[in-house]
Amino acid sequence: MDIDLTGFSAAQKQALFDLLILAIYADGHLSSAEDEQLQKLLAGMGFTAELDQQREFDAAVTRIRPALQTIYKAKELALGLADEFTVRSQQQQVFAAVEQIMTFDNNISTWENTLLSELRMKFRL
Repeated sequence: MDIDLTGFSAAQKQALFDLLILAIYADGHLSSAEDEQLQKLLAGMGFTAELDQQREFDAAVTRIRPALQTIYKAKELALGLADEFTVRSQQQQVFAAVEQIMTFDNNISTWENTLLSELRMKFRL
């Protein structure tokens, strides 16, 4: 996943990472390819040490875990995180990154499909 984080604030980077974690957990499992993409993104965000990456990953999982109880909660969280992105180019990049990570395992679950549709409408893509 190649996303240019130039111009993204710290809050936007965190929102992007949380959205990607939510996207991955929407189908109930994390593949090694997805994990690799997240590590690359974290490195791009300045978290180059493995310990720092693990800390950020764990913190994001802790933040999104309550939203995994129902599709409604997941959708609510995704749309709240999407509010961070007001610039069109950022919205397009964020949507592309979420879509890419969801399709890494070649299997789009109902939850993933719902979240993608909601983000597409939110960003008017």
